[in-house]
Amino acid sequence: MNANEQGIQAMQQGEFEQAAKHFNEAIEANPTDPTGFVNMGTLLQAINDYDRAVIFYDKAIELDGSFGAAHYAKGALAYELEQLESAEASLRQALLSGMDDADLHFMLGLTYKAMGDFVRAMPRLREAKKQSPEDVEITFQYGLALAQSEQLEEAVVALEETLDLDASHTDARYNLAIAYAFLGDQERTYAELQRVLEMQPDHELARDAVAKMDALLGN
Repeated sequence: MNANEQGIQAMQQGEFEQAAKHFNEAIEANPTDPTGFVNMGTLLQAINDYDRAVIFYDKAIELDGSFGAAHYAKGALAYELEQLESAEASLRQALLSGMDDADLHFMLGLTYKAMGDFVRAMPRLREAKKQSPEDVEITFQYGLALAQSEQLEEAVVALEETLDLDASHTDARYNLAIAYAFLGDQERTYAELQRVLEMQPDHELARDAVAKMDALLGN
């Protein structure tokens, strides 16, 4: 393994000091390669040193403005910090740089969704799901975005797919119940809410919804 690969392995094992040594070795051995700078930024981000992480991401971009991984990493950090406009700009630049994977489409979709721009969010989330159809979180967030944009029948399909992947996903089941409610299917709504409470008795939203339905139905 080269120094970058050794650093990534050390970071995955929680050995952050050792990872930093390997990434420094990679940077010193090839100071014009942006990879080591992105990896060091990722390490700094993992230990919540966000300001220095951005410095390393920016250095990587300075070395190679078309290095998609640097734009992606900077954008993902901006999203984490709720700096949505900066996140969108960096993630879009990663896309323009030729990067094309589920994680990028997912992060860009989440960013647009957080900005309330469902017109641009949906294609990105749809592409993420297409590229990674068995990813539970991608499938769930796609279903949630469909529901929030009032595409309820499509939302039901995506949320049911989420539950096929992870039957214990109570948030997916709760949102499926709400989608059924908006579609006028009270029986399925009540059944799914009850299943949520069976799996997670302290789920306040489900408990409140069941109480309201009981009051309306006279249960």
